[in-house]
Amino acid sequence: MENYLGRVTKARILEAVREARGDEAAERIAHLKEADMAQVAERLLEGSGWLPESLRTKVLPAQTEADKRPITQ
Repeated sequence: MENYLGRVTKARILEAVREARGDEAAERIAHLKEADMAQVAERLLEGSGWLPESLRTKVLPAQTEADKRPITQ
C-alpha cells in the first residue's frame, strides 16, 4: 500500500480513504501535504480490505441452480 499511496495524487489518496473509511476520514486528512497524507492514509486503510482498483477482482454473477447441479457422464 505504501508504494501505491506514495505514487498517486492527493485526490486519489482522498478517494481511497473516502471509499474505505467515509467522507469524515477523508476530510480530516485533506489539509495535509501529499507525503504526510500518504502516511496517514496508509494507517487509515489498514485492515479495511481496500485495494486499488487495478487489483480488485470482478464480481462474478451468482450461480444459477443449473450451475450447481453435478456433472454426470
